[in-house]
Amino acid sequence: MSTRDFRQGTPSLFEAPPSAPVPAPEPARQPDEEKSTSRLARDFVRWCWSFGAEFRNSPDVTNLRYWIHKHKLKIKHREEAEILQSARMLFLRRIELLIKKSARS
Repeated sequence: MSTRDFRQGTPSLFEAPPSAPVPAPEPARQPDEEKSTSRLARDFVRWCWSFGAEFRNSPDVTNLRYWIHKHKLKIKHREEAEILQSARMLFLRRIELLIKKSARS
């Protein structure tokens, strides 16, 4: 038996002990994934109301697709329908609030 064989089996005082495996980091979320459909619907309705005091853009599929293209979002067809449904409810709610506000004045 040579000294070389002996050294291979004994640990050194100067070597670091094997560490526990480090968990893999979670994949980074895309900005599109972080936004829920309700958040997108709110942003879309806000955009629909942003053209001045007298102009009201309708929350329809054409305007939604333009808004998606303008903001460079990637949305699935299924999510598009959910956003439209939520946006229409928010839009109507906003109209109701304006009517109530004008009735009080």
